[in-house]
Amino acid sequence: MSLNHSYSLQKRILLNTSVVLVFFIAAMSFILLNTYKAGIRQATFERLYAQFYSLLSVADQLEPGDLFLPEEIPSDKRFNQYGSGISALVYDETESLIWQSLSATYEIEQGKIPLPLSLPGEATLQSISLGEEDFFQFHYIAEWESETGEVSLYHFVVLENKRPFNQVIETYRNTLWMWLAGLAASLILILFVVLRWTLKPIRQAVKELRKVEQGVLDKLSDRYPQEIRLLTHNINRFISNERHQSKRYKETLGNLAHSLKTPLAVMQAALQNEAEKKDLERICGEQLQRMNQIVGYQLQRATSGPQVMMKSMSLKPAIAKLVKGLEKVYAHKGISIQIDMSDGVKVLLNEGDLYEICGNLLDNACKWAKQNVKVSAQQQGLKTIIIIEDDGPGIAEEVRQSVLSRGKRLDESVEGQGIGMSVVKEIVDAYRGDIEIDTSQLGGALVKLTF
Repeated sequence: MSLNHSYSLQKRILLNTSVVLVFFIAAMSFILLNTYKAGIRQATFERLYAQFYSLLSVADQLEPGDLFLPEEIPSDKRFNQYGSGISALVYDETESLIWQSLSATYEIEQGKIPLPLSLPGEATLQSISLGEEDFFQFHYIAEWESETGEVSLYHFVVLENKRPFNQVIETYRNTLWMWLAGLAASLILILFVVLRWTLKPIRQAVKELRKVEQGVLDKLSDRYPQEIRLLTHNINRFISNERHQSKRYKETLGNLAHSLKTPLAVMQAALQNEAEKKDLERICGEQLQRMNQIVGYQLQRATSGPQVMMKSMSLKPAIAKLVKGLEKVYAHKGISIQIDMSDGVKVLLNEGDLYEICGNLLDNACKWAKQNVKVSAQQQGLKTIIIIEDDGPGIAEEVRQSVLSRGKRLDESVEGQGIGMSVVKEIVDAYRGDIEIDTSQLGGALVKLTF
């Protein structure tokens, strides 16, 4: 059984950011702590180096291998206080202790202090442990030349207890962690507030969607940032299309039921009329064929709605295909159909809907044209404009609004100007397009479509 863990976008961002922030703070604290340690260690090295020079200034060689230093060191009183935390020792070439300060403790006196390998004139600083205490060990090998030219080597060692150093580091570490923890908590709080504000439009969209589901709202508002405006726009298109399709299906069922009444009434009358019983088979055959045509037509109308997501299609090849067929149908009239549009013009329509719209309008234009029909198209920004003109008698201005009125059903069994206009109007409205009727420069009707 698989577990489906669902996290909100805000929780995911907070969780991922917190992990990154903890890693960053841990790395930053490590770098800062080690940098601070290195700084104190360097200061300790320079301080002990200065202590070495103070010892060297009071040292004097009596004879080769015999170096004299006073019992008390005047430069730093801590060398003269037992257990002060800092002590000095001097060894000869054989690493035998020849002098030590009064501050040297019993452990230092008795313990064997390891001397590092180094060259004369090279100062080193390292950490050592003596008993239960840790020390900084400064070491320097000094060369001493006697009056006879004989060179003697002496190991100068300065020891300083690391307890103060460790206490400073511990205090710095605690303070550093306290401030970094406070900084991390503040950053997470700020991030939470920023995320709440940033994701507010998404939460608002979710609330509005719930209200749309409950029927409180008709659609999402358009007051959204541009990053999600396209999403909410498409959701509104989906909602609108779903409602339009639902309404379309209801209207189609009503139209279908109403259209079937007449064939059924004719068949019923034939059954009841004794005089028509001999022609019953012919009458029923004709009416059944008519009913089949009605059902097919209404189903096509019901399923010809727009899609929410679709690709733009090139307009010119589709128009050229329609024109080619109509030129054959109206060859006896010698109709000339002119296409005026570039190859790059595209329209956001379903292919079947495009053929339904332009096929009806071009068919009407050819029926009423004297000789010329013109189809032109152009794109203005994101919109596509299609214009179909003819040189026929045109449509009177007082009936144009009636032709285009929503719900105005024309008799589709009668040929003439306006056949199929109700179908065209419904499809154009489904795509939220516009249709206008005007007078063409050719002298006839002009139909302008905008998508």
